[in-house]
Amino acid sequence: MRVFDIYQHPKYGKQAVRRGFSWLAFLAPSVWAVRRGLGFTTVLLVVTTTVMFDIAQLAGTWVSSPVSQIVLLIALVVLFGVKPGFYGYRWHARALKEEDFAFKCTVVAPSRRRALKAANDDHYRCDVHVAAA
Repeated sequence: MRVFDIYQHPKYGKQAVRRGFSWLAFLAPSVWAVRRGLGFTTVLLVVTTTVMFDIAQLAGTWVSSPVSQIVLLIALVVLFGVKPGFYGYRWHARALKEEDFAFKCTVVAPSRRRALKAANDDHYRCDVHVAAA
């Protein structure tokens, strides 16, 4: 089960933002930011990803062993992906708040779709909902 925060906009409806670590933001931060429509954050992540690959290419000229080059690239991916992985969902929630989405509730559900469905159920009267599995 995953924990989702549900945000609601009077015109655009509801959005579910997962809590926790984002593996997609960790492995492909700029792709993740584009999918979430994060604007300026996307630009910053594209720049940092480009810098990361430039550093890897430059270091690859100094390191001749292919295994060492792969280890270096993995280390750079981890180094540049940690912050987006841990903060990605918070950035997404902040962007929704800036677009006049209001926090509605927190839902525990197996998927984003089930979280949105549980948030629409009128029989829930508390701030935390648990969707049936």
